[in-house]
Amino acid sequence: MDQYPASHIRDLVGRDLTPVLKPHTPLAIGAAFVTDAGNMRARHLIHVPNTRDPGAQVLVEDVARATLAVIVTCDLKGFDTVAIPLMGAFETGIPAEEAARAIHSEFRASRRERPLRALLMARSPEEVDVFEMAIEGLS
Repeated sequence: MDQYPASHIRDLVGRDLTPVLKPHTPLAIGAAFVTDAGNMRARHLIHVPNTRDPGAQVLVEDVARATLAVIVTCDLKGFDTVAIPLMGAFETGIPAEEAARAIHSEFRASRRERPLRALLMARSPEEVDVFEMAIEGLS
């Protein structure tokens, strides 16, 4: 958990989750693992990889698969609300607009029995704009 975003998650949770996650790694893209959320407001944290290796190039389809893994996990665990960041849009990532479209597309395509409240988490006003453009269908 030395590279971003894992290092940021460690800081938010308040402890290193490596001992909990290590026996279950590597997780395939499209798989998910749930831990407690430590110091975060949430009770649970859904870990989903969006690259084959830490620091590897992120692909749009992998962000979509990771998002679908979050949705399926929420369904299986009975979670009604999920907060999801702009996955994949960082140094070795994809353009934020593409990540936002992939994330939004998966939530729109979801056909759950119960509604899932998705909170799109942005770190900056620019990320808010990117999510809004994806929702409105703009590029």
